[in-house]
Amino acid sequence: MNKMGKLEKRDPSEIFQRQGGMTEREAQYMKQGKEPAAGSVPMSTSKYLNSPLFSHAFKTMALRRYGEDLPFTWDIPEMTRGIADVTDYFEAAAIVERERENNHEFDAWLAARKPLAIEATDVSECAPGTLGHAVHAFITQSGMTMRFVHNVEARSDYEFVMQAIGHSHDLQHLLTGFGPNHAGELALAVMNVTANARLLSSELAQELSINNSFVSSAMIARTMFNYHAGVPLMAEAVRMGIERGEALNRPLFMIDYSAHLDQPLEDIATEYGFDRGPGDRWEEASKVLRG
Repeated sequence: MNKMGKLEKRDPSEIFQRQGGMTEREAQYMKQGKEPAAGSVPMSTSKYLNSPLFSHAFKTMALRRYGEDLPFTWDIPEMTRGIADVTDYFEAAAIVERERENNHEFDAWLAARKPLAIEATDVSECAPGTLGHAVHAFITQSGMTMRFVHNVEARSDYEFVMQAIGHSHDLQHLLTGFGPNHAGELALAVMNVTANARLLSSELAQELSINNSFVSSAMIARTMFNYHAGVPLMAEAVRMGIERGEALNRPLFMIDYSAHLDQPLEDIATEYGFDRGPGDRWEEASKVLRG
């Protein structure tokens, strides 16, 4: 096992601390072991409801209307802080370590620690229809880079996993054919939740799917309450996401995208067991889900 993955090498809560957050241990110190008198503070048996950051972020994403005044990703910073507030980073890191002991494929992937950094020049000559060609179009049109989001060296297994999930998100859109529109985001999120639940232990799947669980459930609620005309489209997205997630034979975040740049997208999807999504077909249809 990679010694870099040991907890003593790096406090896994540093991810949260870089966002200005407070660990559970720090919070308990501030509270001095005191519990509120009955009725003085709203409390629940749900850690999500007990977190003002999480509950506010979820409520906002699930219930607000979408207009042209804000980008689709406007809620993500608040969602990230809310999720960090309910995450026990020490337990999450321990779950990753337990998964390595019982899941040989996951252990081998983490032991390899393959970096993922694709420059436009790396894929400039890839043929149309290949993953590399799609990546080149994405990079040149968006101005973004295909590098780990935090752009720091991971010094624990848990941090590497979280980086891989975040960094591969756009690549997942390109490979699956679920574009970066409302329906495509829902389908991709549902695909990830479904696949992780099948291919990983339930405790690790819950930790690694929380972003996708948050987004998918909030998007369904927002559609139901604000854009009911879009319910058929969202139902189609959920159905396709579940079907692809049930067929996938490897978690999307564990795919070695760099090794497939010269391959046709359809061939890569077939290799990993699923049919690609509708591509741009949902782009126009998704307009019914905002405004």
